[in-house]
Amino acid sequence: MSFSENKGLWLGLCAVIFLIAVLIWLLASGGPLNLVILFPDSGELKRDDPVIWHGYTVGRVVKVEPLVDNQVGVTIQLREDYAAQITEGTRFTLKRPALFGWMGVSAIEIETPSETGRRYTDGEKIQGASPPKPTLVEEGKKATLEYWQQLRDQADRLIEEYRQSPYSKEIEAAVAEIKALAEKGASQAKVSLEQFRTEHKEEIDRIREKLEEAREWMRKRGDELGAKKLQEEIDRLKK
Repeated sequence: MSFSENKGLWLGLCAVIFLIAVLIWLLASGGPLNLVILFPDSGELKRDDPVIWHGYTVGRVVKVEPLVDNQVGVTIQLREDYAAQITEGTRFTLKRPALFGWMGVSAIEIETPSETGRRYTDGEKIQGASPPKPTLVEEGKKATLEYWQQLRDQADRLIEEYRQSPYSKEIEAAVAEIKALAEKGASQAKVSLEQFRTEHKEEIDRIREKLEEAREWMRKRGDELGAKKLQEEIDRLKK
């Protein structure tokens, strides 16, 4: 039986083999992608902690285990709709919670290269980046500066939210004090947050009381929505 006599049979067989190969490739490349990211320590990472890319959660931690080479293997699972875009050359950085675990959660942040590289294979091990642990002074200073920025943002929100409100005059004084407190705090960033809050407790309490009075005025006038929003600002001030 010559090739020419069975050309159709051979072509059909080649087509079947090609389709099987395509099917295998699709099955292998589809679905979530699991990768093992290597770090010198776990950074308090735990199961279900987020994997973040451009501010979006694109995956999660599924397992954290010690490896024989004095490293920690963190198995992450990337969502199917993002897996194809996370290619060779991607940087995986350990993000630790602030203030030694008191604020926020651990996470792995992804930074992809400008040019798309080779696709990772499922289960591939990749060396991650782990910035050194900040000192207590560095952590405290960072948290302090963030707190002052939050106060400034809070003042701006109050001004914008109640600009046309009949209670604007009552809130105005509290806003002015919030801004003054934020500026004072920013100029003393080297002072620990708790120390500053203790030293300025009377000012903070006075601001809170003014806002609480405005909240009660709103409730008496039936403005429950306005009172609720103002309560959220009061709660932020207490934190």
